[in-house]
Amino acid sequence: MEWFEKLYTKDYINLCSFGSPEQTQIEVKFIVDVLGLSPDSKLLDICCGFGRHAFEISNLVKCQIVGIDLSDDYLTIAREKYSTPNIKYVKGDMRDIQIENHFDAITNLFTSFGFFNEDEENEKVIQEVNKALKEDGLFLLDYENKFHFVFNDVLKKEYYWQKIDDNKYCIIHNKYDIVNEREIFSAKIIEVGKDEINIGYNIRLYSLPELQSMLKRNGFEIINIWGDFDKTAYSINSRRLIILSRKIKNL
Repeated sequence: MEWFEKLYTKDYINLCSFGSPEQTQIEVKFIVDVLGLSPDSKLLDICCGFGRHAFEISNLVKCQIVGIDLSDDYLTIAREKYSTPNIKYVKGDMRDIQIENHFDAITNLFTSFGFFNEDEENEKVIQEVNKALKEDGLFLLDYENKFHFVFNDVLKKEYYWQKIDDNKYCIIHNKYDIVNEREIFSAKIIEVGKDEINIGYNIRLYSLPELQSMLKRNGFEIINIWGDFDKTAYSINSRRLIILSRKIKNL
């Protein structure tokens, strides 16, 4: 079982530090603005999770949205709590979207890129995005700034405790594999009367030049780059690495 199949379940949803409703609203307003979404737009949200972005975008713009994710638990939550008539939630793998020349815009948010061990597998996601977009379609990638992770998570809080609920705690370990350029998050869950559980994630953190090259060789041009959802410039201190690109040719 891959790490993301084990982690992204209802049991560990509080470990993933998803944005607050207030932060989600900030992100959604940014997304709608930079993608120019309107009621006529067709949007694909890759790795949509439980639908926190899709739901708020639908409420704000009422465009047609498809959200794909591999997590049955997250999709169940999305359909039960974060659904509107304009949203369709589908189980799917981002390496095999199976829709061509259909969407005006595609989003990949909350560092949902770099999941796979091989660079070729990660690049296949970009290739699938190209195929799924219409001509001149837009792709918005919201990604972890590797420097922020190292400076703030690895160097300042490599190990720490986190409370999950009254009977469940976990020990968090943040690590950066400098040889393979991967963010490694490990959580040891300790629950009264039960065996310890070890879960986590292992994500390839690409640099900005690497992502730019990957996008360009797969039919995209870079439109803009930001360091956060307030549209600040990207820098070594930025919390995020957000790239807006446009499809300029088919693969």
